[in-house]
Amino acid sequence: MRKDGFMKSGIYRVLDYIARLVILNVLILIISFLLLLIFKDQKWPLIITALTFLPSIVSAFKVIKDYEDGKNPSIFKPFFMAFKKYYVKSLIYTVIILVVAVLLLNSYSVFNAHYSEGVAYIIGYYLTLSVILVVILGVVQLPLVLVNFDGLSLLQYLKLSIILGFKDILSSAISVVIIGLLVIVGVVYPTILAVMGISGGVYLITKLTYRKYSVLSSRHTSNEE
Repeated sequence: MRKDGFMKSGIYRVLDYIARLVILNVLILIISFLLLLIFKDQKWPLIITALTFLPSIVSAFKVIKDYEDGKNPSIFKPFFMAFKKYYVKSLIYTVIILVVAVLLLNSYSVFNAHYSEGVAYIIGYYLTLSVILVVILGVVQLPLVLVNFDGLSLLQYLKLSIILGFKDILSSAISVVIIGLLVIVGVVYPTILAVMGISGGVYLITKLTYRKYSVLSSRHTSNEE
């Protein structure tokens, strides 16, 4: 009886959730960063990380979403099923994001270097910053859009991510802050990042946006039917 009572207690649920986040974090690290850690002096593992990081993040969002929905209490099988389901889309978006990031960084460097040389450079500078903002808000929402809406085209996922990024700009801004803090913590205290830093960020963003996406995904499902 005492054992059953403990398993139904709030403490047990919290510890259980923490354990799940740790396991999720380990899965992300193994899939995306293990080779990078083993062959730290070589550059080719970066390719593996680039090809697997976003799919791993999307899979983590899916696992946490399903658990919050009460659909699936498991971790390993749902994670790899989601990885398989979203891999191609996530890979395409990874390529798009990297190309856009390179172009925007180059544009920013050019306009920033010549900022004082004329109005055209000033306009280009602020226009580039505006596009960077749009991209950041869209990228933050992209994993959430992927796991909450089925049957959309690649372009529709991108458009919806940007729209929702601006529609609820407060939660988008908080999500960006969460990601930024995790990056800082990962640099200063890499052990924390290794334990549950990445999955913890996914959890916080999921909880922050859960109600909004539950309503929107329900409407989308109803319209599809």
